[in-house]
Amino acid sequence: MTDSKYFTTTKKGEIFELKSELNSDKKEKKKEAVKKVIASMTVGKDVSALFPDVVNCMQTDNLELKKLVYLYLMNYAKSQPDMAIMAVNTFVKDCEDPNPLIRALAVRTMGCIRVDKITEYLCEPLRKCLKDEDPYVRKTAAVCVAKLYDISSSLVEDQGFLDQLKDLLSDSNPMVVANAVAALSEINESSPTGQPLVELNTNTINKLLTALNECTEWGQVFILDSLANYSPKDEREAQSISSEAAGNHSHTNEIASIISELREAGLII
Repeated sequence: MTDSKYFTTTKKGEIFELKSELNSDKKEKKKEAVKKVIASMTVGKDVSALFPDVVNCMQTDNLELKKLVYLYLMNYAKSQPDMAIMAVNTFVKDCEDPNPLIRALAVRTMGCIRVDKITEYLCEPLRKCLKDEDPYVRKTAAVCVAKLYDISSSLVEDQGFLDQLKDLLSDSNPMVVANAVAALSEINESSPTGQPLVELNTNTINKLLTALNECTEWGQVFILDSLANYSPKDEREAQSISSEAAGNHSHTNEIASIISELREAGLII
C-alpha cells in the first residue's frame, strides 16, 4: 500500500485516536501515527494539539521517525514556543549522537526553528558541530550559522561564530569550504555595514580554488561568485586565478564572466 493511505479523510475523533497511537508502546504503530500527523499537517489540518505527544516521539534512534518529528516541530514551534522548549534537551542530546546524520539533522532543525527561547540553547551544540569530526555535520553547521544570524546577528557575533565560519574556509573538505562561503555570502548580504566579512587574499583564494574543482556545482557557484569579487594584485596573479578556475569546465559561463571582469579591469589581456 502506498503513502496515500495517510491522506484519506479521517473519521470523527481523529485527534483522540492519533494521541493514543502516538503514545503506543509499539514502535511501528507510533511511527505510523506520526506519518498520519504529518499527512494531516501537509493538507492544512490543525494538529497542533498533538504537540507534546509528537515531541515525546523524538526519543528514538529511528532516523525516519526522527525526521518526521523534526518536520512537525519546524512547522509548529513558532506558534507553540512554550511547548517547543520541551524539545531542547533532545536537540542537544541529538547533536552528540554517534550517528552523524542525526547530529546534522538536529543542528539543521534547531537553525530552522525561529523561536527566541530556543536560540540561546543552540549556541553550544552549534559550536561543537562546527568542529565536528564528520564533514557532513560541519557543512550543515556552517549553513546553520547564517540562519542563526538572520534571527540574531548580535548573538552570532558575540559567540564568535563568524570567526569559526571563517576558519572553515581552510577546511580539508571542499563541501565544507563551499558551505562556509555560501553562509558568509548570505550573512554579508544581510549585514547592515555592507562590509565584506572575509578579506580575500592570496592564501584564501588558493583555498577556494582548491575546493572549486572538488565540490558540487551548487558550491562552485558561491566560490566563483567570491572569486569574482577579488581584485588580483597583478596580471600574473590574475592569469593564475583564471587558469585555475578554467580548469573546472562545469561552469564555463561563470568562469567567462570572471575572466571578462579581470580584462575590464585591465589585469589580463
